[in-house]
Amino acid sequence: MVRAGAIAFFTTIAVVPLVRRFCIRWVLYDLNGPLKIHVGAIPRLGGVAIILSLVAGLVFNHQFDAMQARPFLIALTLIWAVGFVDDIQGLSPILRLAIQIVGGVLLWYGGWRLPWFENSAINLAGVCLLAVVFINAFNFLDGADGLCAGVTGIIAAAYIFLPSIALSELGSLVAWSLLGASLGFLFFNFPPNAKIFMGDSGSTVLGFCIVFLGLDFCRSSAPNLKGATVLFPIVVAGLPLLDATLAISRRLVGGGDLLYGDRRHFYDLWTGLGWTPRRVALTTYALTAAICAIAGLVLKCDFRKALSLSIGTAGILLIAGLRLGSLRQNHETQDKPADCSPIAQ
Repeated sequence: MVRAGAIAFFTTIAVVPLVRRFCIRWVLYDLNGPLKIHVGAIPRLGGVAIILSLVAGLVFNHQFDAMQARPFLIALTLIWAVGFVDDIQGLSPILRLAIQIVGGVLLWYGGWRLPWFENSAINLAGVCLLAVVFINAFNFLDGADGLCAGVTGIIAAAYIFLPSIALSELGSLVAWSLLGASLGFLFFNFPPNAKIFMGDSGSTVLGFCIVFLGLDFCRSSAPNLKGATVLFPIVVAGLPLLDATLAISRRLVGGGDLLYGDRRHFYDLWTGLGWTPRRVALTTYALTAAICAIAGLVLKCDFRKALSLSIGTAGILLIAGLRLGSLRQNHETQDKPADCSPIAQ
């Protein structure tokens, strides 16, 4: 499995410079705008390198089962392709949302389902909802240098360190490939001098892989799951999920359109306090690692303790987000259209 991570890492290192040259040649930049915090024109098609690295890590491995992976690979390709087109010329938010739902349907069809619902229709709806939520939550993270790749890499590592029975062979390959691709991309995206952005084609792919790992964990560990330990996939991604929840709540409370972005995410608020981009990134990594450690404890506890840890962690994060000002309105930006995910940054 380590081989998958190494292949993904070195593929990213090799491909990103080529993608940058392509973007410069065809003037494919992430330009300045009302919702942008970077200065200058930065190439934004890093998602090309990420998808190639992930696929390389998977297929160049003797443990890879193409038939088992087919639904996942088709869904991954669709998610990436829509993000790629959107990065170049923009697509309807409804179309992007529809493709994300199709991705959830493909995972459900491939056998990655929720352990809570026996009714097929409800189970399918739940998988699709999780796919949409995770994909957009990680897309929200791609508003500051190094955050999305760094957080994804840490969460992937959390899955890697689980007992081997916790993931299928495909799940383990995805986790290792995700870690390698994320670390490789950070070489070019770590603040304060990011040389390329991953764009929607990168952030949505990373979010989709994380929701896949969660569903694979539920399926592979089903016989050994104890009560609230099934919440591990939610707890381990608690930071991006809470940020997305607060962003949606903020727009609903303010009477704004969910398709319009703002600059009130936790990393924006930290930046507003005078934090440097590197401090924001490192603090986010530390917080994500701490949450992953708590998620690991959830797996070792009985039902009552596991549930208490999960709720307590969510409560602390929520209180911190509220005190930071995550629900306050930013009237300078909330009425400006965004160009990112179906539920824009």
